[in-house]
Amino acid sequence: MAADNRFITKLTAGLKRASVRRGAKLVIAFSGGPDSCALLSGLSELRVKWNFSLAALHVNHTIRPDRAHSDQTNAKKIAELFGVEFVSIAIDVREAADELRLSIETTARQLRYQALSTFARDNRADGVVTGHSLDDQAETVLLHASRGSGIKGIAGMNPCTTLIIPASNVEVTVLRPMLHISRSEVEQYLDIQGISPVIDESNYSREFTRNRIRLDVLPILNEVIPSSSESLARLADNASNDLEIIDWVVNQNLNRAKLGRNTYSRSIISSLPSNLVARLLMRAYANRVGHAQDLEHKHVVEMARQVTERSGLGVDLPNGIRFVVDRDSLGFQSGNEDDCPYPEPLKPTELALPGTTELNRGFILSTEMIERPVALNPNNPWVAFTSPEIASLAPKLRNRKNGDRFQPLGMEPLVKLQDYLVGAGIPERWRDRVPIVESSKGIVWIVGSRLAQWAKVQAEHSQVARLELMRTD
Repeated sequence: MAADNRFITKLTAGLKRASVRRGAKLVIAFSGGPDSCALLSGLSELRVKWNFSLAALHVNHTIRPDRAHSDQTNAKKIAELFGVEFVSIAIDVREAADELRLSIETTARQLRYQALSTFARDNRADGVVTGHSLDDQAETVLLHASRGSGIKGIAGMNPCTTLIIPASNVEVTVLRPMLHISRSEVEQYLDIQGISPVIDESNYSREFTRNRIRLDVLPILNEVIPSSSESLARLADNASNDLEIIDWVVNQNLNRAKLGRNTYSRSIISSLPSNLVARLLMRAYANRVGHAQDLEHKHVVEMARQVTERSGLGVDLPNGIRFVVDRDSLGFQSGNEDDCPYPEPLKPTELALPGTTELNRGFILSTEMIERPVALNPNNPWVAFTSPEIASLAPKLRNRKNGDRFQPLGMEPLVKLQDYLVGAGIPERWRDRVPIVESSKGIVWIVGSRLAQWAKVQAEHSQVARLELMRTD
């Protein structure tokens, strides 16, 4: 089989691995370099059989002004040679790198994918196709391994993935059908096709870490251990297969623990092995934010630690998210979300009984004297029936203060309010907002929680005071 046929066969297999459909509209990330030229040529050869619609997008980084224009011109000629639509976009990477305080390499990648994503979205394309080869995969695995990455990093690049650009709302479907084609196979295919690609001199600069791995590390490794690049790419495939199993386990347990939107059962998650807990928390964060690229190891360790400790704590996470832990649940909130069921902190307020007291956030406390109901347990934590005596004891509403004690209904001793709130599972972040009905005789009701023993309805009471906290909005 000729080299060009072998290339097309491998490219076809790669398209299937990337789940590219027939009739797809594809944007080729086209630098004009060897890999992207081989990709463009191969896709144009398959265009009729697969009914592809192709466009080649060239991103001019303007890093080398003296060569950028000629490289763009040559890239355009190559695209026109195969009858593929050519579009170019210029970006000032150096200026953006200074503004973003990122490296030239990272900035170029981020802006390139932003441009590709925008073009693909505007043209309703199925995805962006890149010319990442087997050697690129080997470099990626080696780079991640040297940085101590976990199995996700070792899995390298996927044939099809949704890429989310940090610090932006950009999402792009990236298709990589050449991950099992080596650089030497690309060069042989180009020779047969008679294509002279654009040579980017920056690829030979040892200023960039990846270039040093490509130019220095991998050649030595392949010399010492032949076919190391193929072995590293195979390692990525094996890790990716294992990762599928791990992801399945994580998803199964996360779905089992889910209580509501971004809220999960603490008992279910805490019962799992510690390493699995960490993965569930990372996945739950990614579900909330859309990605986990900014989440650091220290964040995951602290979240996992707090899952097994007392409730009410929390962790501030990247992207304006806070991890919160309650007695029975845990979850992720944005900075402007308020999950507290109580009004904001109150000023001491006298209560009219009967009457309605307006609070903040649309809350009101309604009080009335009514005939004693048959059932004194309202099955509603925001309603309490109390002794009618409180009407003459100057009732008022406030939040907690140092030294608060009361005797909860059904209990013998006085207890510290702080100890009661902890035991009742009220999160620490809510405790300063818990409304308390107080009278000259002491605490009457911890709103939403427990009545005081002294304030309960007695057998001789034909009338009772009914108190209810509610929201009107």
